[in-house]
Amino acid sequence: MQFRFGLVLGLAIGYVLGAKAGRQRYEQIVRLWGSVKGSQPAQQLGQDVRVAASKAGQQIGSKANEGVAKVTDLVRGETSNGEQR
Repeated sequence: MQFRFGLVLGLAIGYVLGAKAGRQRYEQIVRLWGSVKGSQPAQQLGQDVRVAASKAGQQIGSKANEGVAKVTDLVRGETSNGEQR
């Protein structure tokens, strides 16, 4: 219950402060974000993050497949070297 109250209070404060800042400040923030987003370092960072996420996804998939294979072998009663128990 306290979390909801805090969330609602935070949203209300943000709304009031945002309304006081006005349209000009909003447009200034949007222009700043556009220039940061379009900058070369930001573009490079985005590319690096995509590559790292792709590699991490492949590694997670590989580890998950290994885990499933181990569990399958255990359920079937096989040991780690392929012999039946």
